[in-house]
Amino acid sequence: MNELRIKVVKPGIWNFRVVDGREAWREVVYSARMSGVPPQVKDRDCFRMMIENDYSSSLEHIIIKFDLKMSKGNAPEFLEHRMVSHSGYSTRYIEVSKGIDKREEAYEVIIPEHLLGEEIKNESAALLSDSIGESIRAYRDLIDREIPREIARYVLPFAQAVGVYHATINLRSLLNMLSLRLCVRSSPEFRCIASQLYLKLMEELPEMDGVVGCRGFMRGCCPESRVTGVRKGKQHPLYPVCSFKFPETDIYIPTIEELRKGVEVKEFNREKALKARESLYRKWMNWE
Repeated sequence: MNELRIKVVKPGIWNFRVVDGREAWREVVYSARMSGVPPQVKDRDCFRMMIENDYSSSLEHIIIKFDLKMSKGNAPEFLEHRMVSHSGYSTRYIEVSKGIDKREEAYEVIIPEHLLGEEIKNESAALLSDSIGESIRAYRDLIDREIPREIARYVLPFAQAVGVYHATINLRSLLNMLSLRLCVRSSPEFRCIASQLYLKLMEELPEMDGVVGCRGFMRGCCPESRVTGVRKGKQHPLYPVCSFKFPETDIYIPTIEELRKGVEVKEFNREKALKARESLYRKWMNWE
């Protein structure tokens, strides 16, 4: 039996590209003009208007491709975004220590141990690691007994980094994904993935800068009403603090329920909000 090597990795995006590159946004403008947007609206303003006003059918003309690695357990969440074409890593045909995305043979896992509080980190991290190690050893033992991979894989843990896909998605669907997954309530792993996608998208299409974010930011009101530990009540220690939840600040974004109750809202400081949001996204992207 070869050495059993378990390697902790972070969720990752690579080979990100926008079809037609930095000029792709002009496809949206062309579509908008065909729908009746007059020529006095400048091209870049037209593009941003399509996003900000959610005239999003025109956004489907922009196609984005990328490769993705995430955990076995969180991969179904990615696939719930149904408007994604994907080809994936097969644990039926590939022994999970191998794969075209790996530089070296190893059983890769994704574990957000760094998000645990210091007072519980050591004990909880050991419990996670031991459990994952036992599952992978069981898988390896079954393979060595010549049990077919498609049966042996039933013991693989949630943390196994076999959610590997080549994905194709249109901009409308990608923005929907980002609006949901850039929220503090999203899972840590998906926040990491979404932040990487967001920052790469801004590099490729800088015309979108400042108009993309969580649903609250994009709509001007947050749909996450009555969420204890995030929007109301005592802050949950393992969730990030939402920068937009404090009524006394000038970057406050009310929930729909708060808005209906007539909560007082100050003039929104967009520049300050963008900085607060960007700081969070970079932290999440770095798996911190």
